[in-house]
Amino acid sequence: MNLSLISKIIRKYPVLVVSGLIVPLVLVLISMRAPRIQEYQDQKSTLEKRWREIGLNKDRSDTLTDDFSQIEEGFEQIQNRLLNVENVAANYEAFYDLEEKSGITLDNFTIGMPFDGSGLSIPNNKLSHFSAVPCQFTMSGTLPQLLSFLDLLDRQEFIIRMDLLTVRVPTKVVNPDGRDESLSASMRCYVLAAKNE
Repeated sequence: MNLSLISKIIRKYPVLVVSGLIVPLVLVLISMRAPRIQEYQDQKSTLEKRWREIGLNKDRSDTLTDDFSQIEEGFEQIQNRLLNVENVAANYEAFYDLEEKSGITLDNFTIGMPFDGSGLSIPNNKLSHFSAVPCQFTMSGTLPQLLSFLDLLDRQEFIIRMDLLTVRVPTKVVNPDGRDESLSASMRCYVLAAKNE
């Protein structure tokens, strides 16, 4: 077959010749690219998922500064409610104020040294950022006064975990003049303080 014959065929059937060359070329390209198509589709779905996550994170990040300010306010509130171990006079004063408000008499009151909270029935991970300060006291007063003291202790600013309360009934059951009989009680509690490093 010579070149003149080929050129005549090309001039006579140009569309058929071009199609005859292009179709096998396209089939070869498709067969080479077919395994990659699935890989590209998988990558596309992964990238689309990541793009949605990025968009969602961007939308959520719009309120991030507000969230940070709320967290800082909450942290500051917790810090204000922690016992300051170095400020001994103020700590004693806080408990003696409760004595005055409730009308009981604190007979003996001690604040111990801060510790990590091991041995308490609180999970250690809950105390990982705090120390526990043991407080023990004995008190005397009428039943309404003792209840008032416990209520005031529960509502005051420090974060307190009451551990043990023992109330002793007086030996004389009925007071002849009709007054409320005085009770004595002892109590142990733990106050949260800043982490003792």
